[in-house]
Amino acid sequence: MISSHKKILISWFATLYLFCAQVIYSENFPFPGERPPDPGFHAFVGGDIQVTPDRRIKSGILLIRDGKIEKAGKSFEIPSYYREWNCSGKTIYPGLIDPYLLSGKEDSALLSLGHEQTVLNNSNLSFFGLPKNSDQNSVSKFGISGVHPERNLVDSMNLKEKSWKEFRKYGFTSAHLASSEGIFRGTGPCILLHDNSEQERILKNEVAQLIAFDPVGRESSPSVYPNSLMGVLSVIRQTFLKVQHAQETLTFEKRNKVGKPLHIHSGMQSLIKTIRPKNKTSTWFESGSMLMHRKAIEIATDFNLNKVVLILTGDEWRRPDLAISKHHDCILPLNFAAIPNLPRDDDWEQISLDQLRAWNNAPALANLVLKKSKSFSFTTSGCNPGEFHKNILKCIANGLPEEEALASLTINPAELCGISNLGGTLENGKLANFFIVEGSNYFVDSPQIHSTWIKGIPDKFSLRKDSLNLPQISAPKKNSQTVDLQRKVKGPVKDPVLVLFQNFHLWTSEMEGILRNHDILVENGQIKAIGQNLAAELTKGAEIIKGKGKHLTPGIIDCHSHAMILGGVNESTLPSTAMVSISDVINSESINIERQLAGGVTTCNLLHGSANPIGGQNAVIKLRMGASPEELFFKAAPAGIKFALGENVKQANWGDKYKTRFPQSRMGVKAFFENRFNAALSYRDKREKLIGEGKPHLRDLELETILEIIEGKRLIHCHSYRQDEILVFLRTMESFGVRVASLQHVLEGYKVADEIARHGAGASTFSDWWAYKFEVYDAIPYAGAMMHERGCVVSFNSDSPDHARRLNLEAAKAVKYGSLSEEDALKFVTLNPAIQLGIDSKVGSLKIGKDADFAIWTASPLDYRAVCDQTWIDGKLYHDIRHARKRDQQRKEERENLLAKAKKQLGESNNKEATESAKQKFFRLSLEVACDLYTHSCRSHDCLKQGGNLK
Repeated sequence: MISSHKKILISWFATLYLFCAQVIYSENFPFPGERPPDPGFHAFVGGDIQVTPDRRIKSGILLIRDGKIEKAGKSFEIPSYYREWNCSGKTIYPGLIDPYLLSGKEDSALLSLGHEQTVLNNSNLSFFGLPKNSDQNSVSKFGISGVHPERNLVDSMNLKEKSWKEFRKYGFTSAHLASSEGIFRGTGPCILLHDNSEQERILKNEVAQLIAFDPVGRESSPSVYPNSLMGVLSVIRQTFLKVQHAQETLTFEKRNKVGKPLHIHSGMQSLIKTIRPKNKTSTWFESGSMLMHRKAIEIATDFNLNKVVLILTGDEWRRPDLAISKHHDCILPLNFAAIPNLPRDDDWEQISLDQLRAWNNAPALANLVLKKSKSFSFTTSGCNPGEFHKNILKCIANGLPEEEALASLTINPAELCGISNLGGTLENGKLANFFIVEGSNYFVDSPQIHSTWIKGIPDKFSLRKDSLNLPQISAPKKNSQTVDLQRKVKGPVKDPVLVLFQNFHLWTSEMEGILRNHDILVENGQIKAIGQNLAAELTKGAEIIKGKGKHLTPGIIDCHSHAMILGGVNESTLPSTAMVSISDVINSESINIERQLAGGVTTCNLLHGSANPIGGQNAVIKLRMGASPEELFFKAAPAGIKFALGENVKQANWGDKYKTRFPQSRMGVKAFFENRFNAALSYRDKREKLIGEGKPHLRDLELETILEIIEGKRLIHCHSYRQDEILVFLRTMESFGVRVASLQHVLEGYKVADEIARHGAGASTFSDWWAYKFEVYDAIPYAGAMMHERGCVVSFNSDSPDHARRLNLEAAKAVKYGSLSEEDALKFVTLNPAIQLGIDSKVGSLKIGKDADFAIWTASPLDYRAVCDQTWIDGKLYHDIRHARKRDQQRKEERENLLAKAKKQLGESNNKEATESAKQKFFRLSLEVACDLYTHSCRSHDCLKQGGNLK
């Protein structure tokens, strides 16, 4: 009995002490009638408690004390000094966390690379002979626009001015604020989403270093480096090389005790923390393209960035095998498109299958990312909280488990942001960040949020339905067909180990000429035998393709293409962009691959544009439809680079504000080549000296590339027109001991054909294009035949995704203009371009040991009535006209089904609740699709009139 009284007295004194202590030490002692301060002791009784995504306590008790979770359980004694809240019929959830809430400016938006029709061909107003913009030093410590790794949103924004009430209405209690500006965007804090300026908001000062593949140079006029996607990737690599060099120099200085140490500015210090062995800061990539996620991972691997997070685009349904990795965490926006309410039936005819697929597949993507990624989290960036909640319900209706949906909003983002010890669950010791919802489930059409608590302080909301302004929606039915249908059209139609092509007319492009009624045997992707009656030597299991008089030629090779390139063909800002590479931006999803296969094309030389005297590195690819960008590479092809002469590089037709970039004259072009080649030789001398002394040296991507040319490791393919420029260029290159691999266009080459042949350069020209600008007025259709007769290796190229589909007919024009034999004419698009690209030992003709790259034609390939029946690459069938017709019919039916589904859904709701951004998103295209809609050609005037790309 005495013991019981003692317990009561002790409890009473404890309560009195705690109350008095709060009153005595309160800085804001209330006046009579004022609301007293919250004592900080709360007990939530009778409600369901969702402690973690997979653990729920039914009718439990949650205690919080001084802003932290004290205890959560089923049944236990509640201290008398706790304020009790009756939560019967309610559910308590952990506060939601947004791991990538874009901030820093009013119109912060996710990176959108696919929606620019044209890219301005602008130049920096000051060039100092180096691959940097010196007038940008004041805004970037690295001397490049958009490179600001030292920035932190804590320093640059007033957190007190931001209101987060709309987020709290949907249960959000914390967020990582991410900058939306620049390439290296710096870091941002993880904050609490309350509006009380007197409370501490910041949970963590720095979460991650953010890197975006944003061509920020486009925002300037004239534009500055980088203004292309490949330019951005070069900037990122060169920046990390500078960081690596700084680390190596610091190590060297420490070991050798040098006098004056290297100065490390704040930007360098910020990036050093992202590289092993430090790795104090993780690195998050927003690539803006589903294909560019692989490039982000490649960069992270190259520079030892092992804490990598990928910000997805929502287009990953296109190729999840390429875009999502089991080894990396992902953040997925939920900015879904809304079906437009089109007024007329013929308006619907303008809606493409790709637009309908993007709309239909978006809600199912979350479940796909769940299965294929290391972990994934959601972000509200790109939509408002109400729209976000509506879209997450669509994800759940399309297969995403509710438990995983909750994890993607709590424990997963908490882990990514490094605040797992503070939030994400309702476990003991964590911050009292949670929200209380009426009923048993948050994931309903109109969740009735009773209150949201941040560090134990509530924000209560009205429980009327109209107060949340949430429309009633019906979850869409699960659709598992679309992604499968999309994937069925990828890859080869057939992949036999052994195949005999029997009784064909073989256009060998060799000394044998045309072999009538011959066979060709292919094994493991290579030509094994050529002859007659080869069927007798076959083993069982071989596939036989009967020719029945059809014609079989080597696969067509396009020596000058700008198709299948993402994010701009030109890095048009600097006169030397040798550091950028087309291989970084190959579009393996381009419809042009399919179309050009239908024209018998098997190999393409993807070239940088012609906006600079020294352009970017090229990429030779095989059109292996369905392969990754890396798998498209023709690995046996020598490295190459695009050079250019003439009006484009001296900016003759760019406009009055493009008059300050060097060079502005043809003689300046020659001087510039000499400058950069001598700079490369000087770089080599300095590098060898430093290596010999055991000192670290800074790699320069531009000068290393030019040095490869001098050392014979990289071929030059030079855009050219006028005879005088051609001669000056060849002599300049000869002075450095360099042989030019090919002169592209070379429309006045017939005037200096002997000099071209003597130098050993190939001539890759047009069949009959002329007079499309001043410097080509002297072009003639006989040029190809004339150069051929003078001993030049001549090819005809497309310079156009559309033209590439009919290169066989371009070759036929060499018979009309110049009276070449049909065999020699076909070599203009087979063997000769292979020689120019240095791949003639592998492709270009029908010869034992070469790759089995063929085109099969219904008639002579030079006949305008001929149709490409099949196209084979490496012994695999990639185009078959019968399969193509069947595929097109399937696509037609798929589009009709999706169109009916869209119209039905539109009829079931008036679509008034859709936001303007959701309606606009329906018409916005992914980068992989947008790049196919605007063709690039050296012959187009539109690139000048509309500010488009110069080629």
